[in-house]
Amino acid sequence: MLIDSRVTRNHILPKVVERIGLLYRQKEYLYPLTIILGDRIAYRESIINLKIGPIQITIKGRPVRMSFNILPLGQDKAILGMP
Repeated sequence: MLIDSRVTRNHILPKVVERIGLLYRQKEYLYPLTIILGDRIAYRESIINLKIGPIQITIKGRPVRMSFNILPLGQDKAILGMP
């Protein structure tokens, strides 16, 4: 099932980054993150400050280079956004 969450950036779970051993770094431009109701998330003072990439992933057999912001996502391991 595909749900349009209106996410505009790619996000990945911190545990996935750690398990796979992906290198991460500080973001150049920090920004607060809010949930759909407008409340700020309870993670790193509600600021998105870490990212990985760009890395190459494969989607439906096609290689794609993407960057991801790191934050907890509940049950999802990654969320792909649409600019």
